[in-house]
Amino acid sequence: MSTDRQLDLFVALIGDVPFRDEREAMSALLVALSKNKRTRIEWEGPSGQRRLVTAPDEYGVATIRDYDVLLWAISQINEAVNAGLPVSPRVRLHPCNLLSAVGRDTSSKGDAELKAALHRLRATGVACESPALEGKRRKFGAFNLLSAFQIEESDDGKARGAWLQLSAWLFEAVTGDRDALAISPKYFEPTSGPDRFPYRLARRHAGKQSGWIVTFRDRHGRSGSSRNRGDFARDLRKAMTCTTLPEYPLRKTEGANGPSLSINRGPARIDWPQDRRNRL
Repeated sequence: MSTDRQLDLFVALIGDVPFRDEREAMSALLVALSKNKRTRIEWEGPSGQRRLVTAPDEYGVATIRDYDVLLWAISQINEAVNAGLPVSPRVRLHPCNLLSAVGRDTSSKGDAELKAALHRLRATGVACESPALEGKRRKFGAFNLLSAFQIEESDDGKARGAWLQLSAWLFEAVTGDRDALAISPKYFEPTSGPDRFPYRLARRHAGKQSGWIVTFRDRHGRSGSSRNRGDFARDLRKAMTCTTLPEYPLRKTEGANGPSLSINRGPARIDWPQDRRNRL
């Protein structure tokens, strides 16, 4: 069987599919928080991990809203594996189904936004480095968030069909490592990156534990934000007063390393202010 034929095997499932995200993608952003064009994001973790995200100026780095496309694809593949179905990094889909699943406009506007998102995801490259820890060898790697995609349009310009192909790194993480975490469908309600990212961080590190504490400094680094640390901390304090994340109440604490964010497992509810809700 040819490689192309093998890549055509997986057709997106119909109906509601539980949302999942790849664990390590939740630890530090692979994308930009804001819609302002970025071409470079760097992060160095507390244990010496390094991550460099780049994209050509023509497209800019994919945004956290663009990443919804990957969340949808990860969820589809994870559900198929759970059901014992054959899967492939190439996923055939109807754009309307994807847009609807993540709470987006399914009109021509939504099609245009999806097309732009796919271009940015394809253009965004990630280089990773993991230090040698606990007897493990040092690792280097690089991949694009999306390997390839294609959209089929009718004469009126409406998207009628599409396929997208995940990177080998992401596909292996979901199907081989089985390292996909459940996320709340309410994650998609806010449109703001600074509102969404705390949940991703909490879900990755707090999980079902009693809680997790991260300094404002580390939180700023993991976010990849282009804002200076002082402005970022001010916005974070403001967000904490009016935002309740699904499952994870937030509060500010003081520690030896400065102000920190305390994330604790709590009721699975959310109360986003009206001006932050997704109105698409």
